[in-house]
Amino acid sequence: MAPLRIRNTHRPSCRFLPLLNAVIYNVNAIFHSISLVGRLMDDSDDDYDGFLDAADKLAETVFWTIVEWRVTSPRQKICWSYPGRSPWFLETVLQYWDDLEWIKNFRMTRQTLFEISETLRPFLMRKDTVMRLAVPVEERVAIGVYFLASRSCYHTIALVFQKGTSTVASIVVEVCLAIEHTMLRKEVRISDFSKMTATTSKLGFPHCLEAIDGTHIANTAPKLQGQAYYNRKSFHSVLLQAACDGDSVFFSMLAGHSRVNHDAHVFRSSKLFHRMEDGTLIPGNPIFTYAGVSIPPLILGDGAYPLCKWLMKPYPVPRNDTEKHNNKVFNRTRNIVERAFCRLKARFRRLSVRMEARIENVNSIIASAVVMHNICERKKHAIPEDDSTISINDEQQLREKNDDYNVRAHSERMEAEEVRTAVAEYLFTHVK
Repeated sequence: MAPLRIRNTHRPSCRFLPLLNAVIYNVNAIFHSISLVGRLMDDSDDDYDGFLDAADKLAETVFWTIVEWRVTSPRQKICWSYPGRSPWFLETVLQYWDDLEWIKNFRMTRQTLFEISETLRPFLMRKDTVMRLAVPVEERVAIGVYFLASRSCYHTIALVFQKGTSTVASIVVEVCLAIEHTMLRKEVRISDFSKMTATTSKLGFPHCLEAIDGTHIANTAPKLQGQAYYNRKSFHSVLLQAACDGDSVFFSMLAGHSRVNHDAHVFRSSKLFHRMEDGTLIPGNPIFTYAGVSIPPLILGDGAYPLCKWLMKPYPVPRNDTEKHNNKVFNRTRNIVERAFCRLKARFRRLSVRMEARIENVNSIIASAVVMHNICERKKHAIPEDDSTISINDEQQLREKNDDYNVRAHSERMEAEEVRTAVAEYLFTHVK
């Protein structure tokens, strides 16, 4: 016979103390009811109605005694959460991994991740409770960065970090929101104009910040207006429009628009467009003069963008050698932005697969990936060779072909044509 298992072995009698107190408190009522029943049963008249009343009173007294015991008695605690798991990140990653392992899994070194953690600490710090210890800020940032760097789902990441799936999902959103709100303006910005134009000058294009383009980030269909996010490549996505310098560092980005918006309309709604129109993006708005034409800082775009005095696009049908040479140098320089998108998606692979995120969180996820990419590029963190599989051809296949956009006022278009002609003549004369 199996031995009897006693619950709450540390205090076996404490469970029955409230019952004993309740019985003592109601003992007079119980004994009175029992004696009354006994007298009625011995009564020769056999008062049946009185017997029923006494029995009801006895049953009611016993019932409320038991209820009082159940309410006041200490109950055995039920385990509502899993017991603590092995702190893999704290015991293995922090103690034994070198920089190569960190870059392979987190796309950055340990020092870089800790610097980011210090920046985000005021927004991600949580207090310990009596039930459990809070997840450290460094581990929370590591979970968010690992989510961006991998193609794994929340459940897999939860197994890797040995956390609950819902915990990982909430941490990812919190980290991405914190990165967007605290680091986006600091990391995605114009740095040094002369340094930015150095790379493009080597490629031959003068006075050029670099290029702007758009790419599609796949995501699950939103519950509302899902058709608006269904692109011509037959999958649901949001548009990421960004401009980068010659070092593949993005200095402007705008994410979240659906495919129903033309690239030019998205561009016109961006801060980059308005600041370039006002001449306030570059301090002092330096001017380069050639053949009597004032050339402002330039950005390169494809045929989907409007031709402006500061936004150059290739000739749709080159008519002479000057225009052909202009298009050749133009495409060679503008390819940098396509390579930047390739590096972004190769480094943070979450952007290269379909995300399963709410549409209101997609912008924060994309923005945080761009911020982390800029930090890694500035710190010269390499991309693991096994993950450098996204080519420019793959990126070009994700782009939708928009019609040539030239809706500008006549005077603005004439001024833009004058600048493009001067640039084409400069390239034909000075650049091979």
